[in-house]
Amino acid sequence: MSALTDRPRILIVRLSALGDVVHVLPALAALRAALPRALIGWAVEDRAASLLEGHPHLDRLHVVPRAAWSKALRKDPAWVLRGLRRTLRDLRAARYEVSLDFQSNLRSSALAWASGAPRRVGQPRPFAKEGSRALSTCAPAPVARDVHKIERNLALLGPLGLPPGPPPRPVVPEPPAATALGEAFVAAGGPRVIIHPGVSAFGALKAWREDRFADLARRLVADGARVLFAYGGAAEEAVARALAAQAPGAELTPRTSGILELAALLRRADLVVGVDSGPLHLAAAVGAPVLGLYGPKHPGTYGPYWTPSEVARAGLDCSPCRHRRCPRDDVVTVEGAAGPMRISPCMDRLEVDLAHAAARRLLG
Repeated sequence: MSALTDRPRILIVRLSALGDVVHVLPALAALRAALPRALIGWAVEDRAASLLEGHPHLDRLHVVPRAAWSKALRKDPAWVLRGLRRTLRDLRAARYEVSLDFQSNLRSSALAWASGAPRRVGQPRPFAKEGSRALSTCAPAPVARDVHKIERNLALLGPLGLPPGPPPRPVVPEPPAATALGEAFVAAGGPRVIIHPGVSAFGALKAWREDRFADLARRLVADGARVLFAYGGAAEEAVARALAAQAPGAELTPRTSGILELAALLRRADLVVGVDSGPLHLAAAVGAPVLGLYGPKHPGTYGPYWTPSEVARAGLDCSPCRHRRCPRDDVVTVEGAAGPMRISPCMDRLEVDLAHAAARRLLG
C-alpha cells in the first residue's frame, strides 16, 4: 500500500454488534495516536451507534439504520432505498482514501466498496467471510485463530504502515448525563455488583440458566454486596425483574437512555458478571473488574481482555467450539422468564459454586 497523505481520510467499518464494536476501540485509539491529523469516520449500525456518539477520536459517524430499514422493507421498500442512497452519498462525500473493514462479511465489505475508498483493507483468511475478500484490496498477514479479537483488529492497521504494539486502553466517552447517573449510583453505597444475565438471540448458545444467576445473586447479597441486575430493553427488563424477585435484596440498575449511560454504571461497579456479551466487554473496556461465564467461545479469543478479570468455565472436551447451535443430544431446555431456553451442556455444567468463588476473589 502506498504512503498515506498528510491528513489521510480513513473509514472504519464495524457495523455490529456491541461487543465487536467495543473490540475495535483499541484500534481506533492506536490509529488516532499514530495519525493525529487524520480524518476518521466510522460506519456503524444503529443499535451500537450511541457508544460512538461524541467520541473524541472520531470526526464523522455514519449511522446505518438497519433496524428501521428491516422493519420497513416489506411495507415501503422505496423509503428504504432512498435511505440507502442517502447513506452512500454521505459516505462518498467524505472522500475516504482508505477503509478498514474490521467486520469483513458481505454486508460490511459491500459498504466499504460503495464508500468509494480506493484502498480497502479487510480481514485475512480465515476471518474474512461470505466472499468479502473479493471486495478488499489488501489484508494483513494471517494470525492464529486463538489470538484475541482486540489484537487481531490491531493487526488490520499493519497495511497502513503502523507498527504493531500492545493495544492501548480504549476510550469510552462519558457525557454529563451519564456522569450524573453514575455518581448517583455510587452514592447509594457498595460494594456494587452488576449482573447482566441477557444474551442476544444470535448468541443464545452462550446463555446461562436464570435460576443460577438468581442463586449467585442471593449468595452475593448474603456476602454483603449490593447486587443489581442490568438490562437493555423491555424483554431483558422483564428477565431482570424476575431474577431480582428471586433474590431478596437484589435490585435493578437505574434505567439508562443509551450505551454511554450503561457504561457509566459499569465503570463504577466493583464487579460485573455476565456471559460473553456486549455489556461484559464494555465493562472490561471501562476498567470494571469482570467475571465472564464462558462455555462455547474460546476465552483467549473472546474473553474479557483487560484486567482485573476472570473466566469461569465447566471445561467440556468439546468446548470451546465454533457452532452457533449446539449439536449435542444432551442440550437442556429450561423455563426462563421470557419462555423456554435451550442451555448448551458446557453452560449447563457451569455450577454456581465456581462462579461464586471467582466473584469473591475479584471482590477481594
